[in-house]
Amino acid sequence: MRITRERMPWPLLAVLAVQTALSVSMVRARTAFGDEALYLNAGHLEWAHWLHGTQIPDYQTWFSGAPVIYPPIGAIADSLGGLTAARLLSLVFMLGVTSLVWCTATRLLRDERAAFFAAALFAVLAPTLHLGSFATFDALALLLLAAATWCAAGARSGHHAARWLVAAGILLALANATKYATALYDPTVFCVAFLSSWPDAGWQVALRRAAFLAGIAAAVLAVLLALGGSGYLTGIRVTTTGRVHGAVAASLVFAEAWSWTAVVLVPAVGAVVLCAVRRRWPQSLLLAVLALSALLAPADQARIQTGTSLDKHVDFGAWFAAIAAGYLLSSLLSSLPRRRLVLAVSLAALIPVTSMGMVQARDMIDWPDVTGLVKVVRPLTAHGGHFLVETTDVLQYYLPNTSWRQWSNTQISNPEYYRQAIARHYFSVIVLGFNQTPAMDYVIGLDLSSIGGYRLVAEVPAGNTVFYVWEYLGRV
Repeated sequence: MRITRERMPWPLLAVLAVQTALSVSMVRARTAFGDEALYLNAGHLEWAHWLHGTQIPDYQTWFSGAPVIYPPIGAIADSLGGLTAARLLSLVFMLGVTSLVWCTATRLLRDERAAFFAAALFAVLAPTLHLGSFATFDALALLLLAAATWCAAGARSGHHAARWLVAAGILLALANATKYATALYDPTVFCVAFLSSWPDAGWQVALRRAAFLAGIAAAVLAVLLALGGSGYLTGIRVTTTGRVHGAVAASLVFAEAWSWTAVVLVPAVGAVVLCAVRRRWPQSLLLAVLALSALLAPADQARIQTGTSLDKHVDFGAWFAAIAAGYLLSSLLSSLPRRRLVLAVSLAALIPVTSMGMVQARDMIDWPDVTGLVKVVRPLTAHGGHFLVETTDVLQYYLPNTSWRQWSNTQISNPEYYRQAIARHYFSVIVLGFNQTPAMDYVIGLDLSSIGGYRLVAEVPAGNTVFYVWEYLGRV
């Protein structure tokens, strides 16, 4: 498998420059989100476990991705430059993802103009810009998924096809391990291997190639699961295959996904229609698979009635749909007269698309800024004790001198547990935001008033949230 060295096309460089500027503008917009703090904390603890044998939580039983892949990588960046560096690492991953849109579109469509439109549309989507300023495992998982698809498309020529397919299988398995939900797109990658090879190699050879790719991915995943142990199977079941249903209406899930991805989904569907009219059936099927991939995440989350992480998950399908969208825009441009004028109009149309993507991406930064809360809580935790917080991850991240064993959250659905702990003054500091677990927070607040022994020391506003901080009087 030989990869030739070519100069990166200047249109792609321009797209990457715009994407970089827009994502960088949000890198310092807010303190860490809960997921960012959770994964970076986990990464640091994984390193402590590997280097010093430190006991750590069983992350593999409840993480939605292998805790030994992204978290340690993110923790290295965090150690070097804090949250900013960890977020910039995600931007590097997302720039690679956009570059792979270009490369994969070029391989599948053999049209650099289509590749440009595909990359340009994907780069300015709100979920893309958001993931480029967000320190979670999504950006790395999408990079691995995109690289697997690019390799699968590389088998179409038949030259070193087996090598391309082995690489694709390994990358796909790593993507699945990094974020379990990427398995939703495994059939898309198999279809890319099959449908891209079909015209040149025939359907039987193409089918064998897709089956070989699936076999490689399955074998690698089997090895990884054997090495990881049964805890990983529990994590996959809890977070992915057996996820608890929510109460969000399916119509709302689809409406939100539509608002973020319509700009690629509509032209992607148009590409399928155009190709079908031209009676290019293998290519029509390929474009249909790419376009419909944009609906996989919304359909899956509508099924279980949850909108959690939808703003991230839709970007995975949008990556595939962008390739089909690029095909339509390039085809329309080539069929119309006065191509330079049409090209200028097309480029101008990207400006409002970019503006909309940026506005939507900024709206996704909707979590509280905890700068003020950290200043209040830091001296209260300096002398040890145990701390009860609605969600502990963010404060753990900003208070690294504490231990994970000192923190408890309000996720346990047993009011009596908290009542007894408060009665014996187990917690030296309690922080409630009445946000993620409001019912339990109100119960705990009533216990604090009726049982006594605590005093309210601060009310810290953070956007639409107000954090209430109590301290045990015995420490005063």
